[in-house]
This record gives sequence, structure tokens and C-alpha cells, in this order.
Amino acid sequence: MSKRVKHLTAILLCCTCGQVTANDNATLVIHGGKSTLQDNIRAHLALNDIACDLSEAKLRGQLRGSDDKISEALRALGYYHGKWTLTKSIEKRLAQDTDKSGLSAVTKPLQRLKKNDEIECWQLELALQPGPVTKIATLDVGIEGPGKSDAVFLDYLQKLPTKAGNDLRHSDYEDIKKEISQRARNAGYFDGKFSQHNLDINTDTNTAAITITYQSGARYLFGDITFGPSLLNDSLLVRYLPFQSNTPFEADKLITLQNNLVSSNYFESVSVDQDNPDANSGKVATYISTTPKKEYETTAGIGASTDTGPRLSYGLRNRRVNADGDTYQISSQYSPILSNIGYQYSQPGTKPLTDKTVWSTGVQQKDTDTSESTSYRAEVALISLIDSGWVQTLSLKFLRENFEIANVDNTSTLLMPGLAYARSKANDRRYPTQGWRITTAVRGALDGVVSSVSLAQFELDGKIIFPLLGGRVISRGGLGITALDDFSELPASLRFFAGGDNSVRGFAYESLGPEDSAGEVIGGKHRLTGSLEYDHRVWGDFALATFYDAGNAFDTSDFTFYSSMGIGLRWFSPIGPIRVDFGFPLKDGGFRFHLSMGPDL
Repeated sequence: MSKRVKHLTAILLCCTCGQVTANDNATLVIHGGKSTLQDNIRAHLALNDIACDLSEAKLRGQLRGSDDKISEALRALGYYHGKWTLTKSIEKRLAQDTDKSGLSAVTKPLQRLKKNDEIECWQLELALQPGPVTKIATLDVGIEGPGKSDAVFLDYLQKLPTKAGNDLRHSDYEDIKKEISQRARNAGYFDGKFSQHNLDINTDTNTAAITITYQSGARYLFGDITFGPSLLNDSLLVRYLPFQSNTPFEADKLITLQNNLVSSNYFESVSVDQDNPDANSGKVATYISTTPKKEYETTAGIGASTDTGPRLSYGLRNRRVNADGDTYQISSQYSPILSNIGYQYSQPGTKPLTDKTVWSTGVQQKDTDTSESTSYRAEVALISLIDSGWVQTLSLKFLRENFEIANVDNTSTLLMPGLAYARSKANDRRYPTQGWRITTAVRGALDGVVSSVSLAQFELDGKIIFPLLGGRVISRGGLGITALDDFSELPASLRFFAGGDNSVRGFAYESLGPEDSAGEVIGGKHRLTGSLEYDHRVWGDFALATFYDAGNAFDTSDFTFYSSMGIGLRWFSPIGPIRVDFGFPLKDGGFRFHLSMGPDL
């Protein structure tokens, strides 16, 4: 008669561990069986408690029950016919012998050892004949009840950790039950239970039959959603909800809700509590409590670049102007070349994490080798994340600019509607080795509609990073096109120039572009620039770089091409990358030093 073993709820430990060669413990040598089986036997025997100087009587006590442990380790991996012999002996070791890991093999306790001292220690030998492994003959895992067709279960049934024909591992059987139970609870099947969970083993045929049937019961719904006392209106807070009342319960959405509220930057802490499921209503109530952040936040900074020189910055932000969640921010910067001060008022949109309306105004002064300008602006922008993943900005901007270029003064007034899109992706924001960024914008103005000139302008900039030979390649390109009637009316801030830290290195900031009859750079209607760079870490957070830059600003097809090559040093500091470059113009000779900061993408 065949012998059948039925397991309903027993859990047999199956794990792996390294060879037991601890510094002051006995060793175990196993002859026979696969490495995974040997590792599981070691885990069950747990020889870490057997010291080298343990008496033989105490050793016998430590080994009491070892046969049961070995049998358990074998059965956990499907071996039901194993035979073995466990023997013990004393081996001699040198004090500075090492095991395969490079660690000292033995250190005799309670005695200071000298190099090459001999030490006696217990060695156990297990002669193992594991016998045939049990195979899974049938595997029947199913869901019954309302959850039978739910993707939360169907997806898992398509990728079970084992299948018919595989070697039996008791841990696979337990993992299947555990995963189904976890998925059921996360998806709101709180009344679910196993109607069958059998692991039948035939030791005569060395086969196993697994049968698991889960009765899901009804899926619970989200019930009442209650916000605790807050300085913000519930009408704003509900817009952070990734679910609504009377929709199917999902535990992951509670985590998403907490993350959404934390990311709003209104709160110091957020607690999302799930009530006990109500069997009568079939719903789960949710309670959200929050602790607000301080209303005001100030920032101050110092930096430098060769484009703008040393700079100081200061900002003040009000996180919570009113209960509707409006915010405002005052920002300012001073440097010898570029200084500004601005005010920005933001109102959260329908999707407040990604959508907002921004009202802004400000003044900027700019003084470069080619132009001087003072501009006053006022703008309203609707910013939103569209379904394709792009950030869309729809804007209307008023600009009045006084500027001087090539000793010619002018003032222009523009009212410009605009549309911009931006998207980026990176595997690591601090040091991306793979990623990209694209920004594009179009704007225009019509003479007589507030504006003093008609124009249309388009810009496209892109950057891509990919790994190569242990380092990375950083490639960027930019294109700008302008159509207008009278170029002299185009403000300096809308003219295109080239040269500088983020353009064509080796040339001064905005020093390249079309020239007038006196040889003064006056800027162009169009621009075309590109760069190819390679950097490689050489020590810690430092990398060496080499690059090639090219391009210029221009008016017509008469395009003067400028290019440079160079070398640089990168420091990936805690506050972001700091770049030091030496650019060498390929036509003009000489070199120029560049210092810049900011993220790679």
C-alpha cells in the first residue's frame, strides 16, 4: 500500500545560507546533494552555537534531534527518501588559517593565540543520499466567488512561482496562499477565505498534488471619507483624493492619498486611517488627519557662473495665503550681469499636484558685452500635466523693455500669447546615466494689439544622456526661429545670441551673433547650437570631461559657424553638479574658463 502524506497548514522552513565556518564554531562538511539542499540543512542544524572547545557531552546534547531537523530540511525541498550518517571528529587548525571568504577560520576562546598555533575544533561530517525528489504532478489554483474575474487575482494566476512538472518546494505552496490572501485584503475582499488548501504527497510515486481554492466573498467599497480639522477647505483637499466613496476599495490608494497630501507641501505630517470593514454596508470608512507646515518659508543662496558672475539670491514664500490653498512667492537675484525681482501668485487647479494658475510680475536688468536692457513683465499662465505626460503651459505675457544694442536705444512693448511643452525622464536626478529632456515653445505678438511689432517665434531644445564605456555621453541641441517685420523693434531678451556656459563654450556669454556695419554684435532672428560631451568618474564624486560645442545666432542663410573643444572637471556635490571647463575656440585660438552649476537634466 502506498504511503500518502497530507499537509494542511504545516510550514517547513526552506532558506539558504553560506557555509558554516565561523571563527570559533564547529564546521560541517556535507557529502552528497545539491548545494541548495546542503544550505537548507545547514540552516536547520544551526551550528553557530557549537563552539570549538565544547565538551563531547554537551556536543551530544546540542546534536539531539538533528535527525529530525535534517529530515525537515530534506522534506522542505521535496526529498522524502533521504538517508544520511552524521559523524563527529576533532580537526586541528592553524590560528591564521582562512576559509573561502578570506576570514580567519579559528580563534580559540579564552586564550591568546600566536601565529600558526594549532587549535583543536569539532568537525561534523554528513554523508547524504537524498534520494529522488518529489515532482509536482498537478497544480490547481483557483478563485471562486465575485472575485473570480478580478484582474488582481487573474494577473497573479498567470505567473505563479511554480508549475506542474517542477520540483516540489513547500515554500512555493505557502507563498501562493500568502500572496492570494494579501492581494485579497489589499483589494477589499475582507471576507475571503480558503475553501481548499491541500498539499498531497505520494511517497511511492514521488509526486505531489497541490489544490488551492479561494472563496473571495464580496468586494468592499470605500465608504465615508472624513478630513479632520485643517486650515484648508475640504473642497481643496478632496482634489487630492485618488478615489471616491462607493468605488472599489484598494489599499494602495490610501498610500497614494497620503503621498499626494505630503507632496502638496501644505502639511508637516499626514495620517490616513482605514476603519474596520462594515459587513452590513460592505464599505470601509477613511479618516484623514493633518498637521500644517509653517505658513512662511524663506530661502537665501549664493552662487557663481562665468555667464552671470557671482550672485546672491533671496526668496520668501507664503505656503497658505487662504483656505483655498493659494500661495505666493517673492524671488530676487543680484549679479553684475543679471539681476531681477519678481512676485508670483499661484492657485491650485483641478489636479492640484500638477495643475495651477500662476499670476506673476517682475523687473529684470541685464548687462552683457552686447546689450543692456531693463524689462518689465506681467504674465498669467495655465500650467497642467496632460495625459501624454507633457507639462503644458498656456500663457499671456505683457513685456515692456528698454534696451540698448550697438549704441542704439529703443523701447518695445509686446503682448504675447504663448504655448509651451516640456518633458524629461532620468534614471537618477543627481547623476543620470540615462535620460532626456525636451522643451518647446511658441509665442507671438500683433502690431497694434498693445504690441509695437508683429512677430512669431519658435524654440526647441533637447538633451539626451546615455552610458558609454563606463562613463556617459551628454548631447544637447537647440533651435530658434523668428518671423517679424522690423528687427530693430525686437527686444534684446527675444533676440538670439550664442556663446557661454550652456551654449558654445570658449566664447563669452552672448558674444556670438550677427553684427552691424561697425562690427558690433546685435543678435539674430534665429539660432542653431549643439554639443557633444563625454564624462567619466575618476574618483568618488569627481569626473573628467571632454566636449565639442558648435553653433551661432544668425539672420539669413549666411550662417557663420563657430565651434570649440575643451576639457573639464565635474564635482557632483550635495547641492548639485558643479562644472569647471576650459573651452578652446577652433578658429580664433586662445581659451576661455567656464564655471557653472545646475542639474544635468
